[in-house]
Amino acid sequence: MRKKHHLYAMLGCLITTVVSLPGASAARADQPDRLPVEHPTDTVADQMVREGIRIGPTDPATQLTARVFLKGDANGLAGYARAISDPADPRYGHFLTPAQTRGRFGPTQQRIDAVTTWLRGTGLSIDLAGSRGVVVHGTVAQAASAFGTRFANYTSGERQFRAAVDPITVPAAVAADVLAVTGLTAGDKPTKPPADDPPPEPGAQAPEKVAGRADTPSSPCPAYFGDTPATTLPPAYGHPVQWAPCGYTPKQVRDAYGITGTGLTGKGVTIGIVGSTYAVNALADANRFAAEHGEPPFAPGQFAAYVAPGAGTSEASGEFGMDIQAAHAMAPEANIAYVVGSAATWGDRVLDGIGTIVEQRLADVVSGSITVGRTPGWAPDAIAAYERLFQEAAVEGITVTFASGDSGGGLVDGARSVEYPASSPWVTGVGGTTLAIGPRNRYQGEVVWATDSTDLAADGTRWEYEPPGYQGGATGGGTSTVFGQPFYQHDVVPATFAGTPPMRTVPDVSALADPDLGLLIGTTGYDLSGTLGYTEDNGGGTSLASPLFAGIEALLVQVHGPLGFANPALYARHHMFHGIHDNPAGTPNTIAFAVSRRGAVTLVTPGQYANANLEFAPGYTTATGLGSPTRELIDSFRPRPWRYGISVSQCVESCGRVGTVSGSLIDGGVGQ
Repeated sequence: MRKKHHLYAMLGCLITTVVSLPGASAARADQPDRLPVEHPTDTVADQMVREGIRIGPTDPATQLTARVFLKGDANGLAGYARAISDPADPRYGHFLTPAQTRGRFGPTQQRIDAVTTWLRGTGLSIDLAGSRGVVVHGTVAQAASAFGTRFANYTSGERQFRAAVDPITVPAAVAADVLAVTGLTAGDKPTKPPADDPPPEPGAQAPEKVAGRADTPSSPCPAYFGDTPATTLPPAYGHPVQWAPCGYTPKQVRDAYGITGTGLTGKGVTIGIVGSTYAVNALADANRFAAEHGEPPFAPGQFAAYVAPGAGTSEASGEFGMDIQAAHAMAPEANIAYVVGSAATWGDRVLDGIGTIVEQRLADVVSGSITVGRTPGWAPDAIAAYERLFQEAAVEGITVTFASGDSGGGLVDGARSVEYPASSPWVTGVGGTTLAIGPRNRYQGEVVWATDSTDLAADGTRWEYEPPGYQGGATGGGTSTVFGQPFYQHDVVPATFAGTPPMRTVPDVSALADPDLGLLIGTTGYDLSGTLGYTEDNGGGTSLASPLFAGIEALLVQVHGPLGFANPALYARHHMFHGIHDNPAGTPNTIAFAVSRRGAVTLVTPGQYANANLEFAPGYTTATGLGSPTRELIDSFRPRPWRYGISVSQCVESCGRVGTVSGSLIDGGVGQ
């Protein structure tokens, strides 16, 4: 399982660009008729300029492409998006079509023409003009005139790049129309983005047996968690460890999360998978896995790929193959729209993919397993354009879900940061758990996905390090320093997490993510010799958790109708999630399990969030949000007085705590 890539680092250069530089709060004194373009936080370009070394002015004849994103009625859009997302508002669920959204909140043709006329008057050539914005190309000299700035070349490490020196400004006559400007800062020599799973170097070999090492035991791949104690391995915490299952089946996860028995399959609902690369074997892999494990394959017309011209392709299905299979596992009759954007027009493949879904309303629920930046520091340069698209999605009844990342509670210059887009207040951020599924696919409990690991020593009689060992993978989470606390987190998120003033916290919800105890998937990839072939292995990371939860949301849409922005409805049901439990290392009842990987046996101790800079407490936590889905949560969205004699919306406001389903890896938990 690969870790998420920040797209900018993955491209090996700065790709999209600056909205303005830090501190741009007023126009320059020699530009009284101009106003600065604001943005909510530091961007990739801002950070690179601060860290880079200026080496001289940019050649005025250098060619560039810039994107000017347009605001339209930004306040009206945000207000309506909140109203129709709030179950307590009378306008709740009064969604608009894409055409209605553009007509009501998009820029008028008059304002599009005004911005286009200004840009053309600076000598820049117009490539595209529409409701999203205007794309132009021309020389650095023309861009300097258009945006009231100078350009210089910088170095940062081994990279060279061009950047705007002064705050970006626009004429006062169009300042109210401009949302963001990108494309002014870029690497001098862009490189082609790599495939998701590039083949290994020729001649690579599998690791050979180490002299003096005892024969390495192999996992017996038990059917469920707790089925097979690893009695031939050294004990940990005073008792035998358990062999982990070699990947849960889709049915096991459906049963554990309470889907089985609901009669829900996602039929009639479309899940959008946002990809940055087109995995050409993704559909074939999903159908092969389904055929070999008794799962329903995709029916004709159930899967559609929307691939932008110029989008990258990969024979290795990797990340996006897993996304598709995970969503299909939870909602096997839901349609899948696999949308791959291109950087050619808007400079950001993920932004383009989301824009395609929103502008054509291709999906009811969207899952993204890619992070495109973090805040503070290294936010995407088009962050304001992302926020507008997420609000448009809410207005159109589209539910947007993103992975919270696999880097734990990250630190940037000593300050906590959170991944974006999951930290957007208009996105459902999905964190990760370690899930124990017992006999008869019974839910046994979950802990935070934040693992410590140690390998079996060469003589086979001890663990190399005292358990729990060294830090492994961990879910993303934390508190934003950019976005204030949204209304739906009031009275649910403890002040100890939200801070003063209260800020947006992440994640919102969580689901299975531990790659050592994950969902079994089948994908095409390269082996160590560089041969392309189909294999089956555990999927994991919050890249797994996001499409799993999106599949759950598809079931909610099936019974409720379009949800739009789901967080207000989810937080109103905050007592209907599985509570996520602790697993303190060093105590006699600490749970640990063994896995075989890469020719070695590894002891894994889940729930070690303290080593990942995450925080944990009963109830909402910045490690796992509200918790993971339950049968009760799913049933609560049925649009009829099915249980309480009143409507669901009334129940959301007055039922209070209807009951909880909880369990623990330690105490054995309870059933559904």
